[in-house]
Amino acid sequence: MSTRPSRRQLALGATVVIASLAVVETTVALVAPALAPSEADWAAAAAAVRAGFRPGDLIAAAPTWADPILRQHLGDLIPAEVAARMDDDRFARLWEVGQRGAHAPDAPWGAATVARDERFGRLRLRLLERAAETVSYDFAAHAADARVTRRDATGATVECQPAGERVSCPGAASVLLRRQLVEVDQKLRQALLTEPMSRAVLAIEFPAVPLGRALVIATGLHDTWMRKAARGTVAARLVVGDQTTALPLTTDDSGWTRTRVDTSARAGQIVPVRLEITSDNPYDRFFAFAAEARQ
Repeated sequence: MSTRPSRRQLALGATVVIASLAVVETTVALVAPALAPSEADWAAAAAAVRAGFRPGDLIAAAPTWADPILRQHLGDLIPAEVAARMDDDRFARLWEVGQRGAHAPDAPWGAATVARDERFGRLRLRLLERAAETVSYDFAAHAADARVTRRDATGATVECQPAGERVSCPGAASVLLRRQLVEVDQKLRQALLTEPMSRAVLAIEFPAVPLGRALVIATGLHDTWMRKAARGTVAARLVVGDQTTALPLTTDDSGWTRTRVDTSARAGQIVPVRLEITSDNPYDRFFAFAAEARQ
């Protein structure tokens, strides 16, 4: 005797599934507005932030998809350089405007002290405090000091030449030597932008970097359309004095990847720092990076 379901049973099952989904979606559509913060909730939370805000504070929405609403109320306290920050490590205070149980990412705020915790309707406002890192050298701010070279497979090195705000290298690669807004992983960042080269290494050297306890570098591919159009990867390594660190391979799916290099043994020393990048297929690869030496 066959135990396979009949066509009528399959059709009935499909009908039940579709009806269940319709019920769930209808319930969500009816309940979700009741769970959403009101305009009055946002206005009250924003007023509380403004009353206690200090220059240098960070303000963030949790979950992050609520950021556009946060900007409507507190955007004047979130300048471009903060909104497009490399990471949160240099901030000592975070105003977290959360809803539906969401919180800021655990790192680095997981160990922070909760100095304030209040509710404004459907919004929860928390002020988190912690010891922050101090930036002793911002590579993007010193981009004009960088020396850019191209090294081919034979080891021959050629100096790349300034061309306005860019430095152009033989083989069409270039480096934009000013801090600019880039888009990596659907988020704006402030970074320097480079074009890798095939069968050659593009090297960007900062000749005199005062080291702190760590050197942090973040990398990613700029421009969502270029990430869709191309598939080449970018390899990079960071040379700090005589210490070489291979950075994670950058792909279309890498996002904004941070690498932390421990330089505590050389804190206080002034050394050259060099970023070397290359690509197996550099077509439409726009490699963005930001780096800081920190105490």
